[in-house]
Parts: sequence; C-alpha cells; structure tokens
Amino acid sequence: MKNTMVIFIVLILTACAPSASLPPTPSLTATLIPTVTPTPTLTPSPTPVPNGPCDNPLVPMVIGNEWRYLVTTPNGEKLYNLKAVDRQDSRNIVMLVEFGDGEGSVQEQVVCIDGAIDNFPLFMMDMLFTDYLNKLFNTYHDHGYYAPAHQTFADNDWMLNWEAEYLTEDVAYIKNPIGGSDLTVLESSPIFLSFEMDGTREPVTVPAGEFSQAIKVSHTFSLTVTVTLPTGGAGGHLTLFTTQWYEPYVGLVRTELESASLRTGTQEFSVPMQSIVELIEFTPGK
Repeated sequence: MKNTMVIFIVLILTACAPSASLPPTPSLTATLIPTVTPTPTLTPSPTPVPNGPCDNPLVPMVIGNEWRYLVTTPNGEKLYNLKAVDRQDSRNIVMLVEFGDGEGSVQEQVVCIDGAIDNFPLFMMDMLFTDYLNKLFNTYHDHGYYAPAHQTFADNDWMLNWEAEYLTEDVAYIKNPIGGSDLTVLESSPIFLSFEMDGTREPVTVPAGEFSQAIKVSHTFSLTVTVTLPTGGAGGHLTLFTTQWYEPYVGLVRTELESASLRTGTQEFSVPMQSIVELIEFTPGK
C-alpha cells in the first residue's frame, strides 16, 4: 500500500510539471542542383554501312545522286555534270546515268553486283582528255571491277589493288599532246585501268567543301593507240598517271593528272598534259 501511494504521488507531480520547450524546426530551403548531361563524343565514320546493292563507297549509285565537276586545264575551265537518273534491272542490277558538258549529254548503264560496280563508263578519262578529244569515248566493259564492294575494302583494311579492262566500241581520235598527227584509237582497242589504295586518308578542299579524311587512290589509264610517223603508222601506248581522292558515299572529289607518257616500240616520251578535276557540288538522291 505504501509503494502504491509513492507511485501515485510521482504520477501527479509529473502531470503538473511544465512541459519542456522543443527547439523550433529549422526551415529548409531546397537548393536545385543542375543536371549535367554529358556531351556525346561524335566520331564520324568514314565508311558508313551501305544501304543498297549499288551504294558503293567510291561510286555511290543512288537514284538522284548528282555530281558537278570543274575541269581545269592550261586552255581554261569546263563544267561536267553526272547524275544517276533511273534503275533498269534486267539479269543484273542496272543503274542509268547521264553525263554531259553543257553542249550535249549521253546516257549509259552501270552494272552493280552485290555492292561492287562492275561496269562504270570511263567518264573520268573523258574529263582528263578535255583538251584532246573530238568526242566522248564510247567503250564497253570487258572484265574486272571498276570499284569493289564495301566489304572487300573493309576486309583488306582499305589497302587494295585492283584492275579492270575496257574495249572501245568505235574509232576515236586524240589530239597529239606532243604535236604532229592525231593519235588514233581503233575500234575494239583495249583500255587498261589499274587502282592502288594503301589506306592513306588526306584532307582535301574543293569548291564543294572540305573533306578531312578523303581516301587517296593512285589510278592509271593505259590506251592502245596508233601513231602516224613519217615511215607509216606505229602502234603504241598512251598512259595517264593520276591521283584521286574519294569521300566515302559521296564519290570522287578530286583528280590530278600527275604525268603522262607515250611509248612506241622501244621509245618512250613524256607527254605534257595537265588536268585537274574538282567536285563543285554534290546533291544526294533519295
């Protein structure tokens, strides 16, 4: 009974004691921490994945693709236009291209095989011979790819040599660069093409823009010609040595004619030819 009374008195005293003051709750002000979004590192790919059977990295044959070139020689300048205008498949995948110089144009077929360009007209040779041809070359493809497929380049780390051969369909005449009678290219004469790519990429600036990693290709044309001499006609070979630069999936952006030579029998002459081809505008197709 005595213990119960003590507990009762303690409870009464506790109830009557003033309550302890609690410290005020501090006012919190939210501080906004800006979210930093890391800027992605963009690495442009010089070799995007092809998206069509004719979409070659060196010669992209997409309907509507159009290239305008300026050819500069010691005699002046001349404009050329090349456009992929249609697709006309038969047994092969065939693209129709149109090539002209403002005074006239021709339409030719381009044959594609699994991303490789099997047959492409020798328009580049026409442009290099601007000062010397009486008309565009009329040729047909005999063998060898004009441009291998993307996968072939990738498998070889973009270091590759390849060749192609064409034949003339009719007679052509080339103004002799070293004077004298014209050089005659007879019907069914062979034209040999060789390409060498060692993986070099270089910055190239042309009227169409700057290309920081253009692919460098050494390209040679060799034509069988007939030279008229005082003793009669003699067979020979006219060879053009060029350096070309390509922007993958844009195409050719620049060509420089480095040198030329004419060989007849055991004699070889340096030919004073000069020509530069530059891309001034590229319009992609759809």
